[in-house]
Amino acid sequence: MRGMAGALARGLTRERILLVIVVGLLVVIARLTPKFLTATNLQITSRYLVEVGLVAIPMTMIILIRGIDISVGSMVALSTIVLGFSWNVYQIPMPLAVLLALGVATFCGFLNGIAITRLRVPDLVVTLSTLAIYRGIAEGLGGGGRVYLYEDPLMRFLGEGQILGIPVGLWIFLPAVAAAGVMLDRSAWGRSLYAIGHNETAARFAGMRVDRIRLLAYTLSGLASGLSAIFLAGRLGTARATAGLGLEFEVITAVVVGGTAISGGEGSIWGSFLGVVMVTALRNGLNLIGVPSPIQAMIIGVLLILTVLVNENLRLRIRGWVRPIAPALIHEAEPVGAANPSSSQERR
Repeated sequence: MRGMAGALARGLTRERILLVIVVGLLVVIARLTPKFLTATNLQITSRYLVEVGLVAIPMTMIILIRGIDISVGSMVALSTIVLGFSWNVYQIPMPLAVLLALGVATFCGFLNGIAITRLRVPDLVVTLSTLAIYRGIAEGLGGGGRVYLYEDPLMRFLGEGQILGIPVGLWIFLPAVAAAGVMLDRSAWGRSLYAIGHNETAARFAGMRVDRIRLLAYTLSGLASGLSAIFLAGRLGTARATAGLGLEFEVITAVVVGGTAISGGEGSIWGSFLGVVMVTALRNGLNLIGVPSPIQAMIIGVLLILTVLVNENLRLRIRGWVRPIAPALIHEAEPVGAANPSSSQERR
């Protein structure tokens, strides 16, 4: 219990520091470009934040259990193709096409989990393979073309609509963040994720259904990718096989910047949310300033490396500070008879 409390305290401290950094970054970007805080730009940024943030929620859970899913961008692409072509070519009503796209993405995530838990193939190998497979299927179905979705009112509402002046996606994303954050902090399933990340073998001996938990995490990753695809297609007004390119890089960067340890067992949804805000604001600010895309990718890559180094260094320092001094070493350091001089006098 004491170790879990210490980990929670370290997480809260890290999130406070990250919050200060995010606020400082927003202030700097606003000083560099006055367009950043305009209503139009904030709405555009918030819609992109939703697309990255939805996938970051299950990605946090996957990295907590020492996994990785780099196929999320390809699942987004496949979902958009299924959405667009089922509506345009097969004349399926848009609400049913949306459900079909979500079902396909969820099934793709489920297949990833099955390959990892049943076939015992490493996470990286499975998702690297399905990254190519799902993208290839999307390109085969799409035939290199695209479907325009501007005509459908539902997609226009999801992509451009607002409720009380707030983009529609935020009404789904923010409650999802709150629910996932509370679940991870307060529920037995959330504690199981941390336990598996710290020591999977011990979690198995404790009776936790590790494979079932891992399978659910990857299935949720597929579902989140499908939701992200729906909002992406609505925002762009098109369905195409190139959708979601590089999304996995943005998501993993946001989660790691938010304090989730690549080694597993440490992190939070709240930190990942701040990481998503930081990465999307930085990307938007660099666009407004006029920084070329290759330079943007380099800057975000350097940010990822620095974050991992800082987090690991901080983690090692904290462990060093809390490591107790062994009593045996204390006794070895003291001269013989110095600890109890009265006893030496009795011997005399």
